[in-house]
Amino acid sequence: MLKKAIRDEYLQKRLKLEDEVYNDYSTAIVANLSLLALPKIEYLLSYYPLAARKEFDVSLCVTAVKEKWPQVRIAWPRIGSDIKSMEAYRVKEDGLYAKNKFNILEPINGEFVEVELIDLVFVPMVAFDTKGYRVGYGKGFYDRYLPRCRPDVIKIGFSFFDPVDNIKDIADFDVPLNFCITPSRIYEF
Repeated sequence: MLKKAIRDEYLQKRLKLEDEVYNDYSTAIVANLSLLALPKIEYLLSYYPLAARKEFDVSLCVTAVKEKWPQVRIAWPRIGSDIKSMEAYRVKEDGLYAKNKFNILEPINGEFVEVELIDLVFVPMVAFDTKGYRVGYGKGFYDRYLPRCRPDVIKIGFSFFDPVDNIKDIADFDVPLNFCITPSRIYEF
């Protein structure tokens, strides 16, 4: 399948999830994350989920990481003024956020975090395949950001559904995940 068809199909599948199923799946994903043997995490780049698209509430996993590594520093993505680049910013608990042109919350201010410091990235996605490639929302921010990270950065995606067999239009610039966590299991690539 092509990315656009996968994106359309899986966005619809997510939107059709009943609230109880959504909550059960979310609980199972967090439980599976806790089974993952991760090294010590100093910096985590997370994101704000798109509730209108019933995206997995990644804040549940941020909380799990904080419980395991209380010293972890959480960063959030902010789109550059060129609308092509993305950087990470650490914001205090009472920091300010605003919706960007894509209706995604991002920090207004905060401490810039050098890309080399990031140990773990929670990567937003719609679906993924058996090789760890993901279908995102089509803007390429993470595919441009992730190659700038250290080679050992851990990239984790979350999905309510199992992988598709193959994404036919993977490009050279697409970056695979290390793990994708679903309600039923942890996929490692």
